[in-house]
Amino acid sequence: MSEFNNTNFEGQQQEGFEYGSFNDTNGYFNNQTYSGNGTYNNTNNGTFSADDEPVKIIPTSFYTPFLYGAILLICLFFFSKYYKQQRIKQLTQLRSIFDEHDARDLYFEIKEMKEAGEVKVHDKVIKAALLNRGAENIRRSFKLKELMPQVENLYKNGSIGDDYWKSFQTETKVTEAEVKDCIVEAEKIQPGWPQAFLQLCQEICFNQALQRRYNSILERKNTCIKEWDLDIDADGHMISKTEQKK
Repeated sequence: MSEFNNTNFEGQQQEGFEYGSFNDTNGYFNNQTYSGNGTYNNTNNGTFSADDEPVKIIPTSFYTPFLYGAILLICLFFFSKYYKQQRIKQLTQLRSIFDEHDARDLYFEIKEMKEAGEVKVHDKVIKAALLNRGAENIRRSFKLKELMPQVENLYKNGSIGDDYWKSFQTETKVTEAEVKDCIVEAEKIQPGWPQAFLQLCQEICFNQALQRRYNSILERKNTCIKEWDLDIDADGHMISKTEQKK
């Protein structure tokens, strides 16, 4: 096997290439350059000597992802709160199907009086006002469930507009929220009371319905007596004209 020691090949220019010296003993090129489109400088270790910018590695903390996640959750929380407030504001502007909620207003007035301490209010008064409020909410919920099929059919047929349909749906949601709020208030007044609270409210609601029917019968009776000029005795029986002559 032939060996070349200290053999130098003087480079010659050929198509833009310039060769340097080659040392066969060490097995590497020295001062080899490339003069084509770019410049190539080969060192003893065979590495590039181009001036490349070093990659900067920025260290991050372990808590950085958690911080971004917390900021995102806080932003979503405030956005949802603002959206709910605007939605509630729009819904409250719609016209209510029922009349004013006197039972609810009375309960809040009594509660404010008790919290202010201006007047001494017994707990039974608060309970009675809350039961009356719950009974009114249950009455409205029953009425809405009873009217739901008819109102839905009227809306599909085009007999009612979108405003009334939205008001009806809003009233249903508001009534459900009122019932839940009454249960929460009952728990605050007496722990464990909500278990029997709804049953008591239903009984009060049914008794109030019977009372309203009885009052309507009495009003109709008085109206008929005035219009037909009838005479009624103490027992509620009509006195005939023959009896009046006697």
